[in-house]
Amino acid sequence: MSSAFSRFAGAACAVLLVAGCAVKKQAPAPSAQQEAPPPQPVACVPAQAGSPLVGTWYSVSTPHGMAGNLQVLTVLSEDGKMRYESQLKVGKKIRPALRETGCWTFADGVYTMQTTASNGDPVDVTDPIYTNKYKVESLNKSKIVMRELKSGGQQITASKMSPNYRLP
Repeated sequence: MSSAFSRFAGAACAVLLVAGCAVKKQAPAPSAQQEAPPPQPVACVPAQAGSPLVGTWYSVSTPHGMAGNLQVLTVLSEDGKMRYESQLKVGKKIRPALRETGCWTFADGVYTMQTTASNGDPVDVTDPIYTNKYKVESLNKSKIVMRELKSGGQQITASKMSPNYRLP
């Protein structure tokens, strides 16, 4: 019986060995996620000389669907760079929200902010969430009134502050 078993085992091994050789080996699949080239940095365009938008702006609003007040500090530099910081105040609690940097422009009555980094991390500048546009309704040296350029856009009024002003 042992010789029959040995022949059976030998035949089974031979079949497995031949079957293993007959199976076509798959070539490793190319990486599904090929590394995309890094995005080109956004180049800020300097503001028009004497632009009344250059400066530090502070606003308080109650966005639709939010409880509490959204406090925003936006610094618009002559070189076209911007810094945006916000915090949400609900009752006596203050919650930090965003710290963004990027570029800004003002053309044809439209003020545009293009975020390039949020809370210190680079963003996908092609994602529309990082581009904010506002129709400027009135502007003078101390106050700006603007409306978000989106369906149901909220009106925002900001006051010009000293360059060293910080959120409370």
